[in-house]
Amino acid sequence: MKRSLPLDGRRIVALLAVLLSPVATALGQPQGYVAPNFAGMAGQKFHQAQQIPAFPASPLAGGPAATQGGEFVDVQGRDVIVQTQFAEGYPAGFGGGDPMAIDFGGYGQDQVGPHYFDVHGGLVYLQGERLFGNLEAFTAPGAGNPDRFLDPAGDSDEFEPGWHVAFRYDIGALAVLEAAYMGLYDFGFADSVNSADVAPGGAPSALVSVFNNFGAGAPIAGIDQGITHSVDFEADFQSTEINYRRYWVGVNPRVSGTYLVGARYLRYTDSFQFNSEGVVGAASETVSLEWNNENDMVGFHFGGDAWLGLRQGLRIGVEGTAGVYNNRYKFNNSGTFSADAATAPVGVVVIEDFSNAAEGNQVAFATEADASIVADILPSWSLSGGYQVLYLNSLATVGGNINQGAIGAGLRSTQSSLLFHGFHAELEYIW
Repeated sequence: MKRSLPLDGRRIVALLAVLLSPVATALGQPQGYVAPNFAGMAGQKFHQAQQIPAFPASPLAGGPAATQGGEFVDVQGRDVIVQTQFAEGYPAGFGGGDPMAIDFGGYGQDQVGPHYFDVHGGLVYLQGERLFGNLEAFTAPGAGNPDRFLDPAGDSDEFEPGWHVAFRYDIGALAVLEAAYMGLYDFGFADSVNSADVAPGGAPSALVSVFNNFGAGAPIAGIDQGITHSVDFEADFQSTEINYRRYWVGVNPRVSGTYLVGARYLRYTDSFQFNSEGVVGAASETVSLEWNNENDMVGFHFGGDAWLGLRQGLRIGVEGTAGVYNNRYKFNNSGTFSADAATAPVGVVVIEDFSNAAEGNQVAFATEADASIVADILPSWSLSGGYQVLYLNSLATVGGNINQGAIGAGLRSTQSSLLFHGFHAELEYIW
């Protein structure tokens, strides 16, 4: 609803402005000041009392003409071209020369405005890097053979799907409270190799493992002289955060963004299994090795975003955050062997069943960066997409704790780092 002074009030304000004009002149003018040309408004058409002013304003905002319902004018009595009326062809000083004024039918009353949404959600496709550190492949088809199989770094090079959702709630004129969640579930791989398929001549039990340096060391019962080897990796990654955002607008209103501070919970878990069947003497034996890790990171982060309006309804932006966390980690490594040392041939290593566990707390760090583009497709709906990178360090992971030189060695490291990167595509809604 538009509001204005009553007709009598507006006339009084206009009269006072005209009467006080000589007083202002007598008090002296600053250098370069040009007195308002209110006389030039004499011919301006005013609205009737029963009409609602088109651009109601105070005298300071638009002059006496505006108080009577007329157009906004400057101190010379010329029509003011406000930013929402920018278009090419206006003379210099009146908004002309803006190369983006011909976009999507021109600017609306909201101009380009800051990036905002009430609900934001969609899909992410992320790939994990450094999940396995410097681990080698696990299997070769015979001692001295340079071929390698079951390489976890090569098996984990796919983008994994997940989802992301965020909600915002206004708590002030320039402030919002934001809650967001992202999750990748049960991503990983499974792979296996059979000796008859890869060994020269189709040897049925020729597989050797990294655990005895691919046949250079003593054979391990149930692993070397292997019939089949297999690996299975699974991991989860989840992020939950609650943030306070404060809006800012640049000198050019096309540039805007938010400052951010908040609390965040990051959880990364992974598990890895190596299973084998091998020949010991005349019998076949089995081995199952397993590593499990949990990392629960709780802490605070800060950051912000910045957006540039390219056209009305189209903007690009970047966002970055960084935080310090307490990581509560848990580690477990176990092995099950079916071979019996009493019946094993001489020279074959038989390992007893074992289980190792460890847990603790340590300081961890995480940072995230994102580049996005957002296009308004309907009055309340926008489509967004982009690329994001997330880095975490000081974690306990299978890549940092599989000891390929000594089975059952226990916890090795809690200083592993992870890098997730990939694409995202979402819908945004404003009500």
